[in-house]
Amino acid sequence: MSNTLFAGVVRRVINPVTGHDKVGLRLFGDPIQAIETDLTATVLVLANGSSKVAIIACDLCLIPGSVVSEARRKVAEAIETPASHVMLNMSHTHSAPAFPGWMEITSEQRSVKQRYQDNFIRSLVGATIEANQSLQEARIGAGWGESHIGVYRRETGPDGKDVLGEVPGAPIDPAVGVIRVDDLEGSPIAVQFSYGCHPVTVGPRSMVASSDYPGAAREVLEKELGGTALFLQGCGGNINPAVGIGYEVDCRQNKNRAGRMLGGEALQVAASLRTHVRRGPRRPLGKIPNILFTPWLAVEGDTCTYLAAAEEIVKLRFIELPSFEEAQKIRDKWQKTLSERIAGGAQDWEIRVAAKMADWSKNLVDAVRDGAPTIDLVIQAIRVNDIVLTGLNVEAFFETGLAIKAKSPFQHTQVLGYTNGSIGYLPRAEDYPQGGWKLHESYAVPDLFVQAYSLPVALRPESEQVAVERASALIRQLQ
Repeated sequence: MSNTLFAGVVRRVINPVTGHDKVGLRLFGDPIQAIETDLTATVLVLANGSSKVAIIACDLCLIPGSVVSEARRKVAEAIETPASHVMLNMSHTHSAPAFPGWMEITSEQRSVKQRYQDNFIRSLVGATIEANQSLQEARIGAGWGESHIGVYRRETGPDGKDVLGEVPGAPIDPAVGVIRVDDLEGSPIAVQFSYGCHPVTVGPRSMVASSDYPGAAREVLEKELGGTALFLQGCGGNINPAVGIGYEVDCRQNKNRAGRMLGGEALQVAASLRTHVRRGPRRPLGKIPNILFTPWLAVEGDTCTYLAAAEEIVKLRFIELPSFEEAQKIRDKWQKTLSERIAGGAQDWEIRVAAKMADWSKNLVDAVRDGAPTIDLVIQAIRVNDIVLTGLNVEAFFETGLAIKAKSPFQHTQVLGYTNGSIGYLPRAEDYPQGGWKLHESYAVPDLFVQAYSLPVALRPESEQVAVERASALIRQLQ
């Protein structure tokens, strides 16, 4: 293994055309009418001569698992590294285009989405090749900050049921993880930062494409510090912005406020990290008495002591399925409902919901026919020196991130959701409703509305603990 770290970073704009559907059901589903801020994909390649990883940050909400797999494979082939060494994280901005398969009502929309998908993968591969060609010797450092732009969002309503709201004062994970990658002179090549919170400050009445608060936070770092900033979404499955989901048509003020607060904290941490010099012993200046100075000495030695990645796929199981007859009745009901809503000129959101429920009910029938369906939880860990990034392909809760960090032997362990796809929410056992998840219940809280992800039924309540234990074990493999 080489003891020298190399780094290169490149960004691509990945804007959709106007008229492209967003990812949403009742909210955030209207076609994009304008570009509020550019959507981007940023690729950071790290190498040491014998190992190479690519970290990709995308201003997207949801990417189908099959598309993520294809993108990771092609990126890996482009730089001759295993696909397990490619990490693709979505910021989860809700002001982003949908991919093929997301409730197309017309063949035209499917065609638009397919072109976007093809261009997206080409952009990732091109950016990765360019980042790999721009590799230069580098040093790396990491630190932590705190931000309170997020708020716990599982509020209890008057009837005792959870609603999507906000609970000021409830615990969250305020941690802002920061990794600074510098050239040998100490100038930033890239700054990666992570935080767990839904990017929905740009609300559903703003029918625009937007990078939301992560984009505004990146601007702070790039303007004040230099280099290229990458935002990686953390465990924000049960966290919303403290400013609320955007209500106004023009939500830029709240978006910028939240982004600048987060970016300012990341900037403070990044500015404090010195990769090329260290504090030396205090000493007087010549013969001047009673005044001690602290010189900065050049950092020497290896710039890369460890670079590797690992990945594991865990089969998660579902709770008890309904009978085949009941599943068929549900499918027939929603197929009929969808046809009636289209023929009756229902509102767009009503048609979107019916289309999603029809898709879900088909999957429900298939699952019952299968008898014992499972779904793949993808866990990935990347270690650079003593810095670790751990990713899960779920909408993870902040408590899950805290649990994995607490079990990690590495002090700087960032835990990320929305990584290498997203199969759905991963609530803890205690987050399930009393009496368990019910097939015919209408849930207001998205993490209980499994139909949104077309899961046949809810995952078994112990699934989150399985994820914590397996992710922790995977991190330990990199010791």
